[in-house]
Amino acid sequence: MKVKKNNLSFVFPSGNQRTILTAIFFCLVFSLFTYECWAAPSQNLTFTAGSIRKHHQALVNIASEAGGLNMGIRLNGAGKKTADYILGEHKKSGLHNVRVEEFTPNRWWPERYDVTVLGDKESPEMKLTVFPLWHCGRAFDLVSEVVYAGFGTPGEFRDLDVKGKTVLIDLKRILHFIPSYQYTGALQKAIEKGAVAVILAETRIESPSGNPVGSAGPIKNQVGQTPKLFPLPVFSLGKKEGDRLRELLSKSSVKVKMNLEYSLSPGKAVNIIGELPGNGSIDEYIIVGGHYDSWFNGAIDNLGSQASLIEMAKYFAGIPQAKRNRHMIFVSIFGHEFGNYEMGHAAFVEHLGDIKEKVTCFLNIDGSGSSGWEEKDDTNLILPTGMDDKSAIFTTSWALTALARKAVFPYAKGPWGQYPLNSFVADLHGPLTDAGFPVLLLISKHIYYHSQLDTLDRITPDQVYRRTLMNIDILNGLLDSPKDYYLSVDTNPKRKRKEGQKPMEDLTPKDMPRNPQPWLEGGPRDLSFHIIPSKVRVDSPIIVWPAFWNSDDILLPDSISWNFGIPGTNSEKMVAVTSFNVPGKKNISMTVTDMKGRKTTVTREIEVTR
Repeated sequence: MKVKKNNLSFVFPSGNQRTILTAIFFCLVFSLFTYECWAAPSQNLTFTAGSIRKHHQALVNIASEAGGLNMGIRLNGAGKKTADYILGEHKKSGLHNVRVEEFTPNRWWPERYDVTVLGDKESPEMKLTVFPLWHCGRAFDLVSEVVYAGFGTPGEFRDLDVKGKTVLIDLKRILHFIPSYQYTGALQKAIEKGAVAVILAETRIESPSGNPVGSAGPIKNQVGQTPKLFPLPVFSLGKKEGDRLRELLSKSSVKVKMNLEYSLSPGKAVNIIGELPGNGSIDEYIIVGGHYDSWFNGAIDNLGSQASLIEMAKYFAGIPQAKRNRHMIFVSIFGHEFGNYEMGHAAFVEHLGDIKEKVTCFLNIDGSGSSGWEEKDDTNLILPTGMDDKSAIFTTSWALTALARKAVFPYAKGPWGQYPLNSFVADLHGPLTDAGFPVLLLISKHIYYHSQLDTLDRITPDQVYRRTLMNIDILNGLLDSPKDYYLSVDTNPKRKRKEGQKPMEDLTPKDMPRNPQPWLEGGPRDLSFHIIPSKVRVDSPIIVWPAFWNSDDILLPDSISWNFGIPGTNSEKMVAVTSFNVPGKKNISMTVTDMKGRKTTVTREIEVTR
C-alpha cells in the first residue's frame, strides 16, 4: 500500500517483508550501538604501530648496549640514557611541566660473581653461566657440596641434610611472572636448615633470570633507608646447565666454588613526569604510568609499555584542553624490578602532596602485549600458541573492570582473565595502592619474562598498538566519567575518602559487559595446567595454576575452579595450594566456566608418596 506525505512515497511492506526489514533494522541499530561502544578511540590518531615500534626499538637498543648478562636498565649508564630518551620525547609531545624528579636509592651492585662446578678424575671443571639475585649475601671462594631439593617444598626438604651446603632448587614462574619459590617457601627453608648458598635452576628457560630477594631499604624523604639483604648468596641458572647439574647430582656428589662481591652505595635515579591540565570542570587527576627499568633486553618488561606511553602522551596532548574533563599526569617510574618500596614508586607518591585524594585512577601501563608460548602441562617443552599471550585485568572496583572489559573486547586476539579485586601486581604492589588510589592494569607477561630471551622479535608492532588502543579507550572513559564516580565505588582497602565523599554501590560480576563478538564458538577448550612439585609427598604443599585456556569471553575471577577430590579443599583461585595426608594416586581437575555457563574440565593424575 502507498500513501503520500510531503511529496515523498512510503511503502508499507507486507508481513514477510516487515519481518525481514525489522530484522535488518535491528541489525543496523545493534551495529551502530556496538560501533559506538567498541570502536577505536578516535579517527584522528597521532600514532601508528610503526611509530610505537620506533620508540620500542630505540629503548631496547639502549637496554642491550652492554651485551650478555650486563644488559638491562638498572642504576647504570643505560638507566640514564633511557631517562634522557623518554624526557626528550615528552618535551616534544606537547605535555606541560615536563621534568625529572630525582631521588637517591641505595645501589646494590654485583662487582664480581662466578660459580664453578669442581672437577675430579672423571669430569672436568665446569664454569656455570649464572646471574645473582639482587640484594643477596656475599661469597668469597666459598666451596660447598650441592644438594638438590626439587622446587623446595617442605616435603622435598624433609629428609635432606643441607647444613653447610649449597641447595639447588628448581624454578618456574607461576602464570609467567611469580617465582615458584615465593609459593614453596624454598629460600626461607634453606636458611632455616643451615644452607650456605642457593642456586635457582630454570626448568624451561635457557637463560638465567633476574629478581630481587632482599630489600635495598625503603625510600623515605627521597632517600634509601637501611637495607635488609637476604643473608645467603643466591644465583640463577638457565635450563641447560641446570639439567647438567641435576644429572651430575644423580650420579655422584658435586661440589661448587662461588664468589659474589657487591658494593652498596647511594645511587641516583629519576622519575620522568609530564602533565596535561584539564578544563576545570572536574578537579580530579588521572595518572598514567609504568616502570622503565629492566633486567635485560626488557622488550615485554617494560619497554613496549614505555614506547606506548610516549605515543599516548602525544595523543592526549593533541586533544584541546577544553575537552579534557580532568587533569592528566604521565609518569615513567624507575626501579620496579628492584622493589617498589625501595625505588621510584615511593619517591613519586611522596612528591604528589595533597592531590592523592583526587586521583580518579592510576592506570598502570605494563606488559603491553606479545606473542604467546606455553609449556604443555609439565613437559618442559615450550610451544607457540599462535595467539597473543594470555593477559589479565587487575582493578580495585567492578566499575573499573567493566570499563576495562569494553576496552579489551575489540582488540584482543588471545585468552584474557580477570583477577579478584585488589590483587596488586607489577607497579601496583606497594606505595601506589598504599596511597589509596583506584587502580587499573591490563598486563601480559610471556614465558621468557625477566630473562635474556625477552627480545623484541617476540612482540609484533600490532600487539603493542592494540594494547595502546585499549588503554586509550580506558582513558577516554575515565576522562568522561561523572565526578567522584570511580572514587566513590572504589574498594581499595587503603583508600581514605576525602571529606564529604560518600561511598557509592559498586557494580557486581553480573553487571559485567559481555563480549559482543565472542572469540570462540562453543565452550572453553585447549585447557592445560601446571602442578609443582613433580614429586609430591604427604603433608606438603602442591601448587596448581592454569597454563592455557581458550574461551569466548574474559574469564571472571571464579571462572577457574579446582577439584582435589577431598571435601572442603576445592578452590576457585587462579593459583591454588593444597596437600594430601594419605599416599597413593590422586586426581586433580581444573574446570573453566565461560560467561554462558558452559564448562570444560581437564584432569591429571599424580602419585603422592610418604
